[in-house]
Amino acid sequence: MTGCGGPPAGSAGPGTGTQPNVLLIMADDMGFTDIGAFGGEIPTPNLDALAAEGMRFSRLYTSYLCSPTRAMLLTGSDNHLAGLGAMAEFISENQVGLPGYEGYISPGVTSMAELMRDAGYSTYMTGKWHLGLEVDQSPKARGFERYFSMLDGSGSHFADMLGGDAYRQLTVYGEDGRRVHELPEHFYSTDYYTDRMLEYIDSGRDKGKPFFAYVAYAAPHWPLQARGKYLEKFRGRYDAGYGQLRRERFARMKELGLVAGDMQLPAMDPIIPAWNSLPAQEQRIEARAMEIHAAMVNNMDNNIGRLLRYLKRIGEYENTLVLFLSDNGADGFSRHADWYKEWAPRFDNSYENIGRPGSFVLYHSGWAQAAETHLSFYKGYMREGGIRKMGIARLPAGHGGANPGSVNGSVVSVMDILPTMLDLAGVDVAGNRALAEQISGRSLLPVLTGNAGQVRDETDALGMEMLGQRAVIKGDWKLVSLGKPPVEGWTLFNLGDDPAEQVDLSASHPEKFNELMAEWDQYVIDNNVVLPEGPVRLVE
Repeated sequence: MTGCGGPPAGSAGPGTGTQPNVLLIMADDMGFTDIGAFGGEIPTPNLDALAAEGMRFSRLYTSYLCSPTRAMLLTGSDNHLAGLGAMAEFISENQVGLPGYEGYISPGVTSMAELMRDAGYSTYMTGKWHLGLEVDQSPKARGFERYFSMLDGSGSHFADMLGGDAYRQLTVYGEDGRRVHELPEHFYSTDYYTDRMLEYIDSGRDKGKPFFAYVAYAAPHWPLQARGKYLEKFRGRYDAGYGQLRRERFARMKELGLVAGDMQLPAMDPIIPAWNSLPAQEQRIEARAMEIHAAMVNNMDNNIGRLLRYLKRIGEYENTLVLFLSDNGADGFSRHADWYKEWAPRFDNSYENIGRPGSFVLYHSGWAQAAETHLSFYKGYMREGGIRKMGIARLPAGHGGANPGSVNGSVVSVMDILPTMLDLAGVDVAGNRALAEQISGRSLLPVLTGNAGQVRDETDALGMEMLGQRAVIKGDWKLVSLGKPPVEGWTLFNLGDDPAEQVDLSASHPEKFNELMAEWDQYVIDNNVVLPEGPVRLVE
């Protein structure tokens, strides 16, 4: 793979003498078109306003699963080097004990919070961690001075702390290095994570230091749950089904210039049944599940608005880099898993109780496909719907900026966020050999300021692997395999002409196929990739 590390960061930014604050917000399992700025119908006025002020990214690549993306985000390094070569929940026996397969951030890499703390920042985190349960793997151990976190990957959004499956029946929470065994009676995850972050920032204002605030919402990850006015807010909105929703969102994407005007909506994945083929009672339940999903997204946007209004009130908004992204595609694959079929029946998932405490509901894969709209598949797959996400970045005042509201369609990686933050913070990455070797991402600052159109040119390749699924992206070309070896499992697509990966070009473009296969071989060497073999088991 070509290129490693971002450009040297010589100062805190042109025209400023101080380091800017950083507010990094991550959603969980949000679909590409779930917010208005990317074609969605769910009210997200705060994110839409942020997008209008900053830049939207339409080819921001992540892993197709939660924790590998979070490891890349927080280290700027490939997940195989950062400790999440496989999810802790799905590690194969031949990977257990190998460097890069710890199931938490490896001790040998430096985290985003550690780097920002050493650069003079107060460091705060609230929300989903999913990068280790032990004290020495906690946010505090990795540089966050204050945190309140769900250490697990999923669980109830309410105070009951019910876990995400039969193997983890209670969700593990932590605060400032201590386990939390009881939550406040009126706890709801999105609201509470926001409350605590506001407390942290406010309590640190007298330190005279900039802050780095990482808010990792667990919404809209299942179980789909909401409360109060949100339970009724979207009644009836999705009765027409996921096929109709997908058509509506695709039309809005065209209006927003997010897809070519002559692009045709790709066919729905054939494994997804047509909405009108579902029994009436199943339609009723599925529409209700989507209503709760929309409620969670709307609630999250309202909480983001709380954060932004607070920064404006204390006079820090203009001096804050604000970043927003999702960790992977919308989740349409979990509902088919054996663990879900075993766990969900233990709850009250009657129509009247969907979204309330004591329920445990996921939505239909058709809704996930509607959320990814113009792309193929969703979370759990190395296709574009699983790994290609939306992103928003708004620079602090005084740092220049490209045309507000613009859309950048070049190849961007979640690994690029850390070097961008370090660039603005004045940290010299190139001058620190160990850090330069760790960081695979590139600073997005030249793109955000309008001084460059892309950070990767047509010669740069971006590789990825998870649970045996593999991909190489090089400009508009993508080589991808959804299964384990042999090589004949690979397919080749031109994403410029075919973003939905409909036409395999491997036979008609053998030279390009071989070129990207060579890039894959180099990626394996550079990142110590060990493909899974044998049974999958949990890390002890």
